[in-house]
Amino acid sequence: MTDFEILNLILTNASEGGNTFNWRYVFEHTVNLVLLLGVLVYFLKDSVRNFLVERKGSISSEIDHAQNTIAEAKNKYEEYAQKLKGIEDEINSIKESIVKQGQSEREEILRQASLASENIKKEAQETIEFEAARAKQEIQSEVVTLALEIAEKIIKENLSETDKQRFVDEFTTNVGDNTWHQSQH
Repeated sequence: MTDFEILNLILTNASEGGNTFNWRYVFEHTVNLVLLLGVLVYFLKDSVRNFLVERKGSISSEIDHAQNTIAEAKNKYEEYAQKLKGIEDEINSIKESIVKQGQSEREEILRQASLASENIKKEAQETIEFEAARAKQEIQSEVVTLALEIAEKIIKENLSETDKQRFVDEFTTNVGDNTWHQSQH
Protein backbone atom coordinates (compact mmCIF):
# COMPACT_ATOMS: atom_id res chain seq x y z
CA MET A 1 0.00 0.00 0.00
CA THR A 2 1.15 3.46 -0.77
CA ASP A 3 0.93 6.48 1.51
CA PHE A 4 -1.97 7.84 -0.48
CA GLU A 5 -3.97 4.61 -0.05
CA ILE A 6 -3.36 4.57 3.73
CA LEU A 7 -4.49 8.18 4.04
CA ASN A 8 -7.55 7.44 1.96
CA LEU A 9 -8.39 4.44 4.22
CA ILE A 10 -8.10 6.56 7.36
CA LEU A 11 -10.31 9.27 5.91
CA THR A 12 -12.91 6.75 4.79
CA ASN A 13 -13.05 5.19 8.26
CA ALA A 14 -13.16 8.60 9.91
CA SER A 15 -16.21 9.62 7.95
CA GLU A 16 -18.08 6.43 9.03
CA GLY A 17 -20.22 6.21 6.04
CA GLY A 18 -21.32 9.86 6.12
CA ASN A 19 -20.32 12.81 4.07
CA THR A 20 -18.80 14.78 6.93
CA PHE A 21 -15.38 14.18 8.36
CA ASN A 22 -15.36 12.75 11.91
CA TRP A 23 -12.64 14.56 13.82
CA ARG A 24 -13.47 12.82 17.03
CA TYR A 25 -12.67 9.40 15.52
CA VAL A 26 -9.29 10.61 14.27
CA PHE A 27 -8.47 12.22 17.62
CA GLU A 28 -9.34 9.11 19.65
CA HIS A 29 -7.21 6.88 17.46
CA THR A 30 -4.36 9.36 17.47
CA VAL A 31 -4.44 9.59 21.28
CA ASN A 32 -4.54 5.78 21.51
CA LEU A 33 -1.59 5.56 19.17
CA VAL A 34 0.42 8.16 21.12
CA LEU A 35 -0.39 6.43 24.44
CA LEU A 36 0.56 3.04 23.02
CA LEU A 37 3.83 4.44 21.67
CA GLY A 38 4.52 6.17 25.00
CA VAL A 39 3.94 2.97 27.00
CA LEU A 40 6.05 0.98 24.55
CA VAL A 41 8.84 3.53 24.75
CA TYR A 42 8.66 3.64 28.57
CA PHE A 43 8.81 -0.12 29.03
CA LEU A 44 10.93 -1.08 26.03
CA LYS A 45 13.41 1.78 25.84
CA ASP A 46 16.04 -0.01 27.97
CA SER A 47 15.52 -3.29 26.13
CA VAL A 48 15.63 -1.61 22.73
CA ARG A 49 18.63 0.47 23.75
CA ASN A 50 20.42 -2.65 25.09
CA PHE A 51 19.49 -4.54 21.96
CA LEU A 52 20.81 -1.74 19.77
CA VAL A 53 23.99 -1.40 21.84
CA GLU A 54 24.52 -5.17 21.74
CA ARG A 55 23.76 -5.24 18.03
CA LYS A 56 26.18 -2.37 17.46
CA GLY A 57 28.80 -4.22 19.54
CA SER A 58 28.26 -7.50 17.71
CA ILE A 59 28.40 -5.76 14.33
CA SER A 60 31.55 -3.92 15.44
CA SER A 61 33.00 -7.22 16.71
CA GLU A 62 32.14 -8.94 13.42
CA ILE A 63 33.72 -6.08 11.48
CA ASP A 64 36.86 -6.31 13.64
CA HIS A 65 36.89 -10.08 13.23
CA ALA A 66 36.47 -9.72 9.46
CA GLN A 67 39.27 -7.14 9.33
CA ASN A 68 41.51 -9.45 11.39
CA THR A 69 40.63 -12.34 9.10
CA ILE A 70 41.43 -10.20 6.05
CA ALA A 71 44.73 -9.09 7.60
CA GLU A 72 45.61 -12.71 8.45
CA ALA A 73 44.67 -13.77 4.93
CA LYS A 74 46.89 -11.03 3.48
CA ASN A 75 49.75 -12.12 5.73
CA LYS A 76 49.24 -15.76 4.74
CA TYR A 77 49.09 -14.72 1.09
CA GLU A 78 52.35 -12.77 1.39
CA GLU A 79 53.94 -15.65 3.33
CA TYR A 80 52.87 -18.19 0.72
CA ALA A 81 53.93 -15.85 -2.08
CA GLN A 82 57.39 -15.65 -0.48
CA LYS A 83 57.48 -19.43 -0.03
CA LEU A 84 56.39 -19.88 -3.64
CA LYS A 85 59.13 -17.51 -4.79
CA GLY A 86 61.59 -19.43 -2.63
CA ILE A 87 60.36 -22.69 -4.13
CA GLU A 88 60.67 -21.27 -7.65
CA ASP A 89 64.23 -20.13 -6.84
CA GLU A 90 65.00 -23.56 -5.40
CA ILE A 91 63.53 -25.26 -8.49
CA ASN A 92 65.68 -23.04 -10.72
CA SER A 93 68.71 -23.83 -8.56
CA ILE A 94 67.99 -27.55 -8.77
CA LYS A 95 67.53 -27.28 -12.55
CA GLU A 96 70.88 -25.50 -12.88
CA SER A 97 72.52 -28.08 -10.62
CA ILE A 98 71.07 -30.93 -12.67
CA VAL A 99 72.22 -29.29 -15.90
CA LYS A 100 75.73 -28.78 -14.50
CA GLN A 101 75.83 -32.33 -13.17
CA GLY A 102 74.61 -33.64 -16.53
CA GLN A 103 77.30 -31.65 -18.33
CA SER A 104 80.02 -32.90 -15.98
CA GLU A 105 78.77 -36.48 -16.35
CA ARG A 106 78.69 -36.01 -20.12
CA GLU A 107 82.26 -34.70 -20.06
CA GLU A 108 83.32 -37.62 -17.83
CA ILE A 109 81.63 -40.11 -20.16
CA LEU A 110 83.31 -38.50 -23.16
CA ARG A 111 86.67 -38.60 -21.35
CA GLN A 112 86.16 -42.26 -20.43
CA ALA A 113 85.11 -43.01 -24.01
CA SER A 114 88.18 -41.20 -25.32
CA LEU A 115 90.44 -43.18 -22.99
CA ALA A 116 88.71 -46.42 -23.96
CA SER A 117 89.08 -45.48 -27.62
CA GLU A 118 92.78 -44.76 -27.14
CA ASN A 119 93.23 -48.08 -25.31
CA ILE A 120 91.37 -49.93 -28.06
CA LYS A 121 93.49 -48.20 -30.70
CA LYS A 122 96.67 -49.04 -28.77
CA GLU A 123 95.62 -52.67 -28.32
CA ALA A 124 94.62 -52.89 -31.97
CA GLN A 125 97.99 -51.42 -33.03
CA GLU A 126 99.84 -53.87 -30.77
CA THR A 127 97.74 -56.74 -32.13
CA ILE A 128 98.43 -55.61 -35.68
CA GLU A 129 102.15 -55.37 -34.99
CA PHE A 130 102.18 -58.75 -33.26
CA GLU A 131 100.19 -60.41 -36.05
CA ALA A 132 102.39 -58.73 -38.67
CA ALA A 133 105.54 -60.00 -36.92
CA ARG A 134 104.06 -63.47 -36.60
CA ALA A 135 102.96 -63.45 -40.24
CA LYS A 136 106.44 -62.24 -41.25
CA GLN A 137 108.03 -65.00 -39.20
CA GLU A 138 105.68 -67.61 -40.70
CA ILE A 139 106.43 -66.30 -44.20
CA GLN A 140 110.17 -66.40 -43.49
CA SER A 141 109.81 -69.90 -42.11
CA GLU A 142 107.88 -71.00 -45.18
CA VAL A 143 110.41 -69.28 -47.46
CA VAL A 144 113.27 -71.03 -45.66
CA THR A 145 111.44 -74.36 -45.83
CA LEU A 146 110.73 -73.86 -49.52
CA ALA A 147 114.30 -72.74 -50.14
CA LEU A 148 115.59 -75.82 -48.34
CA GLU A 149 113.26 -78.07 -50.28
CA ILE A 150 114.29 -76.44 -53.57
CA ALA A 151 117.97 -76.57 -52.54
CA GLU A 152 117.59 -80.20 -51.52
CA LYS A 153 115.92 -81.00 -54.82
CA ILE A 154 118.62 -79.16 -56.78
CA ILE A 155 121.38 -80.81 -54.77
CA LYS A 156 119.84 -84.26 -55.24
CA GLU A 157 119.60 -83.69 -58.94
CA ASN A 158 123.11 -82.24 -59.33
CA LEU A 159 125.00 -84.26 -56.70
CA SER A 160 126.91 -87.23 -57.91
CA GLU A 161 127.97 -90.33 -55.96
CA THR A 162 131.55 -89.08 -55.64
CA ASP A 163 130.35 -85.72 -54.21
CA LYS A 164 128.22 -87.58 -51.72
CA GLN A 165 131.16 -89.70 -50.61
CA ARG A 166 133.40 -86.68 -50.30
CA PHE A 167 130.79 -84.85 -48.04
CA VAL A 168 130.53 -87.90 -45.77
CA ASP A 169 134.29 -88.13 -45.46
CA GLU A 170 134.61 -84.44 -44.67
CA PHE A 171 131.88 -84.71 -42.06
CA THR A 172 133.48 -87.62 -40.29
CA THR A 173 136.90 -85.97 -40.22
CA ASN A 174 135.44 -82.72 -38.89
CA VAL A 175 133.45 -84.43 -36.12
CA GLY A 176 136.57 -85.06 -34.23
CA ASP A 177 137.93 -81.58 -35.01
CA ASN A 178 137.70 -79.06 -32.17
CA THR A 179 136.80 -76.03 -34.32
CA TRP A 180 133.77 -77.79 -35.64
CA HIS A 181 132.57 -78.46 -32.04
CA GLN A 182 133.06 -74.87 -31.08
CA SER A 183 131.14 -73.63 -34.05
CA GLN A 184 128.23 -75.92 -33.10
CA HIS A 185 128.03 -74.60 -29.54
